[in-house]
Amino acid sequence: MKKENDSPYPKGFGELNDLKNNEIPRPKLKKEKEITAIEAFNNKLGSLFKNKTSDNINDEKKRKIGKIITTIIILTLIISAYYFIIYEPAQQELNQEKTTKLNELHSLYKGPLAAAGNAFTLEDKINDARTVYEVRSINVIKHATYDWKKFHLSMIRANTDQFNRTMAFYENDSHSVIMPANEAVEFVNNNNVEKLSEITFKKPNTVSVPILVSRLQAGAGLINTGSIVDIYKSNNDTYFNETTNINQSEASVSGCTVLSIMRYEDNGEIDSEYSKGNTIVEGNNTNPSENTQTFSSNVLELLKGAIIQGYDEKATMDMLRSYGIKLSNYEREINLGDLDAEYMLLVEVPQDKVTFIINNMDSIILTIPTTKAPEWMAGEINSTYSR
Repeated sequence: MKKENDSPYPKGFGELNDLKNNEIPRPKLKKEKEITAIEAFNNKLGSLFKNKTSDNINDEKKRKIGKIITTIIILTLIISAYYFIIYEPAQQELNQEKTTKLNELHSLYKGPLAAAGNAFTLEDKINDARTVYEVRSINVIKHATYDWKKFHLSMIRANTDQFNRTMAFYENDSHSVIMPANEAVEFVNNNNVEKLSEITFKKPNTVSVPILVSRLQAGAGLINTGSIVDIYKSNNDTYFNETTNINQSEASVSGCTVLSIMRYEDNGEIDSEYSKGNTIVEGNNTNPSENTQTFSSNVLELLKGAIIQGYDEKATMDMLRSYGIKLSNYEREINLGDLDAEYMLLVEVPQDKVTFIINNMDSIILTIPTTKAPEWMAGEINSTYSR
């Protein structure tokens, strides 16, 4: 008897037939979701920066390094732009202001004040300033004016002579001025550092020098003993040229004192004659008459006679006192005088100016400052401007 398993077909053959006869259900496919254009762009952009899983670690390091490099480049650009556009121009302007201020400082603090304490203090302030405003706010002129005034006032006190005078020496044009000490103090108090830094005060060292000059050179002959005169030098060889020019605005020597004046002896000779005629006619008779007065003398001979008691010496001296200046004043008043007169003057001048005056005697001119005008000149000026 055959067993059920003893089938001529291999085991499982029937199951294969069963599978053929039965339909196997197919798996249902999921419907794909529609992608919008924005999502597609984002996916594309993400794919460019999205790292694969295997390279995530290395790419993360690269991104960090890239960010650091980018940051450094941006900072470098910002710093460079700040330096070249803002910082460097500001520093150049600051340095220029410092240089200008230092030049001003050194031009005012010079000579005896070059080593003054305020000079170093102000220089440190200028160098330490951090802004242009700080540099400009440093008032060098104010401090320098104060220091120069203090210095000059002490020098005036230490450099007055027995006549209570001092002498100011000007640095730039090498001229000097003799002045009373009170005028020097007033000059210092009324001026700022621009003028005060150009002068120094020293004790007057003067001598009296004789000069022979024409009437034109001698202040038209109207200067008197005791007059204060300034001496200029003409740039012309001949002093009688009508186009005489002064070659500088400041006097070569100022504040000189006229100690004595002498004219030629011929100016003292007097020879005058005064005649007055009168004619009387009576009918056919004519009676002419003439009254003549003559006077002849010599001023110097009168003085000689007075000395040997030939005349009353006191009366003679009273009569002839200031004869020369009286004569010049009369000539001035009547507008008639001896234009060819020459004068021998004894003038007090600084010792260092003696050679200059002697060498230029033919081209110097003595002028009378109106601030020290004689009485007649002051009267003329007052009468002119009081009209």
